[in-house]
Amino acid sequence: MDVLIEEPDPGLVRITLNRPAQRNAITAAMGERLLALWTELAVRPDMRALILTGAGDLAFSAGGDLKERYRQSPADLARSQAVHRLAGTVRQTFAFPVIAAVNGAALGGGAELVLSADLVLMADHACIGLPEIRHGFMPGMGGTQALMRRVGKLAAADMLLSGKPVGPERALALGLANQVLQAAELSEAALAVARRIATAPEIAVQAIMRALHFGDEGGLTGGLALEAALHRHLMDRPERQTGLARFAERHTTTRS
Repeated sequence: MDVLIEEPDPGLVRITLNRPAQRNAITAAMGERLLALWTELAVRPDMRALILTGAGDLAFSAGGDLKERYRQSPADLARSQAVHRLAGTVRQTFAFPVIAAVNGAALGGGAELVLSADLVLMADHACIGLPEIRHGFMPGMGGTQALMRRVGKLAAADMLLSGKPVGPERALALGLANQVLQAAELSEAALAVARRIATAPEIAVQAIMRALHFGDEGGLTGGLALEAALHRHLMDRPERQTGLARFAERHTTTRS
């Protein structure tokens, strides 16, 4: 299978792009499978976190399969692009975080998948880049907008117009990655992050994800209004009282 699905814990799903010999390039059929998975996961009530990674240690994903695209008719290409756009729209409905475990080069559409993630862990030999300009086109899955929002206009313009990928330390400095790890540690570290999130009150995680997604797309004013409304809602929830009680008990025990 070119897309592997595992569930190491209930509600924690790991999806692996599985074409290592082709640097995990994404075919049209894979795009449709991912869209079906996104749709299925978006409505699962028990979902707590999704880990997205690639097979092998060379590439997270080299992006769209250019050999396939070269053979596609204009109608097939338009259909493939529509699937990719729809997949991005569905991803924004997730009430749980997506963790990208970048095990190698994330280029083109692969980089756009990473940019759509909420948390990014990178292997110390990995890189992220949008090299489309070198092939005479540009990102088409939201890459220009996501990159500009993540790193700012100047750094985004440099990456997009040069087509050069950035390594892990530069990615960390730009805010493209949360952590850089040795390759052997990456998989377990991503799972540990997912498990940590799964221990938090689900309603609080969902509220934070809603605020982040809306704020990213809806602008500062609307994002602040939504955050305030969600915050007020959580203040009256029993999960908050339980959390405060645990905090008080822990600190009382520490002082005594």
